[in-house]
Amino acid sequence: MGTISKQSKTCIISAIFILSIIFFPFSVSAVDEDSGEILILLGNEDLAPIVYDDNGEAKGVAVDIAKAIGDRIGYDVMVMTVNWEQAQEMVLDGYADGLLQINPSPERDELYDFSIPLLKSEFALFVQLGNEALRGIKDLENKRVGVEASGYPNTLLREYEAIDIDKIYDWNTSFKALSTGDLDAIIVDRWIGEYELANSRITDIKIVDPPLDTQYSRIAVRKGDIETLSLINSGLKEITDDGTVDKIMERWRGKRVIYLTEDYLQIFYLRSASIFLLLIALVALYFVRKYRNISKQLEDRVKERTKELHHTNEMLRDANLKLERISMIDGLTSVENRRAFDLEYHKAWKMSQREGMPLALIMIDIDRFKIFNDTYGHLSGDQALIRIAEVIKAVIKRSSDLAARFGGEEFVVMLMNTTAEGAAVVAEEIRKRVEELGIENEKIKNVITVSLGVASLIPENGIEHDELIEAADRALYKAKEDGRNKVVVWETNQN
Repeated sequence: MGTISKQSKTCIISAIFILSIIFFPFSVSAVDEDSGEILILLGNEDLAPIVYDDNGEAKGVAVDIAKAIGDRIGYDVMVMTVNWEQAQEMVLDGYADGLLQINPSPERDELYDFSIPLLKSEFALFVQLGNEALRGIKDLENKRVGVEASGYPNTLLREYEAIDIDKIYDWNTSFKALSTGDLDAIIVDRWIGEYELANSRITDIKIVDPPLDTQYSRIAVRKGDIETLSLINSGLKEITDDGTVDKIMERWRGKRVIYLTEDYLQIFYLRSASIFLLLIALVALYFVRKYRNISKQLEDRVKERTKELHHTNEMLRDANLKLERISMIDGLTSVENRRAFDLEYHKAWKMSQREGMPLALIMIDIDRFKIFNDTYGHLSGDQALIRIAEVIKAVIKRSSDLAARFGGEEFVVMLMNTTAEGAAVVAEEIRKRVEELGIENEKIKNVITVSLGVASLIPENGIEHDELIEAADRALYKAKEDGRNKVVVWETNQN
């Protein structure tokens, strides 16, 4: 039997839609027009069925709980799923209100405040069927064990140096590796592992009982954000006490992964179509006879839903703009990132070429930064990067100019309609202010300084846009070579 046609599917879907309009006033998952209170929570994009991305929509038991919290506290909760490491940085940088589904640890306690318990997490050991040798953590010495790249099992295995830890970025691939013997074991939340095995149809893997550890996941906010934490806790406690959480949990526990054959689907679609078409006919006849104003009622309902959809689209557009802005900002220093610089530099080059005006670049590199990091640690290094970025932003005055993190400890400043002499003045001001910060580097018995390379040219036909970047980089190299803490201007006609 062949697959059901596109036309048949369209007919069935249309029938269902018409029936839902007649019987039920459908609602749109949107922000209420009268509400301006929004709570943005970020979740891991690959922790099904707890929280995961489903074709651009956040789903999972934790997502449903978060929305229930929002209903109780009078907030519209927007859950977005992103890369987990990126999600943590976004919350710390203030681009989102909290993290959904996270297990506390000593390191995380320094960065976040945690809600009351959200979900119980049983971290279980998954091994090949028939493997009786691996019963606990001590049995994993000299074994290759897969764990989530930034999850709690990393903390759990920290003191076991003999275990070969393999960080997991894709559950499906990792469970297949366990099935083939490329991995000896996987440690993951039992619920997540069971769900993945059902989806992948892998049958030669078992779960070792009892679980290795039990934790209670929570919602995390930035350290000190007591107001948001209090709101979340009040809503979470209320839906926990009245049984709402239990109902959500039971609903998700009842979900099963069902694999339907093509023939079954075709029969299902055809039978459903017949039933729905018959119901539509009966209902339409009933309403035509009983209500003469049915057309007006439907028209009003469509207008109402159109208005709701319009508002929803506006909210989605605002959210997309916010996410686009986030993607252009360096998460640590809050200046523009390399992606933003590349885009703006190409625009500036074309404009300068069109107007015949000079375009200048300043390449900035922190002197002996590796020594500073090795001496004081990466946290102190991050703080130094933040302070230097603030100096650079303070010196750049014009809205047309741009300061960006070029990579590592290197920054770049782009100055529109600026000669080499003018750019050198700006560069010298940056050099002086960084030195005046007085960030001590005990290892070299001095303070942190920067070396700066300056280059400027008028883009003309035949000149590649990379030439300006290369010239500024050569000037930076010369500043380093000449003793550091210097500004060197590279003449564009210089070899």
